[in-house]
Amino acid sequence: MKSLSIILPAYNEAERLPRTFELLRLAKAAGTFSSMNLEAIWVIDDGSKDNTAALSEAARATFPEIKVHSVIPNQGKGNAIHVGLKLSQSEWCLIADADSATPWDQFLKLRDACISGDQNLAAIAMGSRDLPESKRNLRQSAIRENLGRLFNFAVRLVTQLPFKDTQCGFKLIHKPSIERILPLLEVKRFAWDVELLMFAQAAKLKMLEIPVDWEHQEGSRISPLKDGIEMFLRVIQMRFRIWFNPIQS
Repeated sequence: MKSLSIILPAYNEAERLPRTFELLRLAKAAGTFSSMNLEAIWVIDDGSKDNTAALSEAARATFPEIKVHSVIPNQGKGNAIHVGLKLSQSEWCLIADADSATPWDQFLKLRDACISGDQNLAAIAMGSRDLPESKRNLRQSAIRENLGRLFNFAVRLVTQLPFKDTQCGFKLIHKPSIERILPLLEVKRFAWDVELLMFAQAAKLKMLEIPVDWEHQEGSRISPLKDGIEMFLRVIQMRFRIWFNPIQS
């Protein structure tokens, strides 16, 4: 049976994590992860100033798969995910946001896209909010949504990535496939998704974009304009890094 770890980057998430843990518990009880051996749920506490780490440790009493690793000081979502990927010993890693914006049963769509019996069909499956079959149950503000689409258009223009939505936080990754590019990843904040996909593309890994259900959750840490500009500048830097340091096959 293939192994699975879930990676939850968390910064000041003490208010939202109890709901996420309960939804994960219900998903596990419903058999959502039963086709794989769920080895760990990694909560990567990214220098939180609230009791994110203590709350997560306490949850282990009823949910033993939870493991907590704290990064001090706060370094950013991308760094937290890189730490989680390095800590995980599982063959597959599901990266998800701590607010459970994507329902956990959507994991089955990513799994079915990546795995058929004993065969691996893709290295990365990313959830997408912007395909015709995607379902947004509660939309973001028009400004946030349009800025997000503008960012994705700019990303496609610069990177030649063909995907409609690189920023959805729900991604299933075959860890052995990315082992050789993981040390090359440098982005510590919100552009981590694009960096991963750009380097995976350069390494000729197969990637799939899968429509998922998604519901906006209040309390986002992203400033659409400020962080969007920073992310776009990072994308340009990544493009030059790959041009001048091509990945060897």
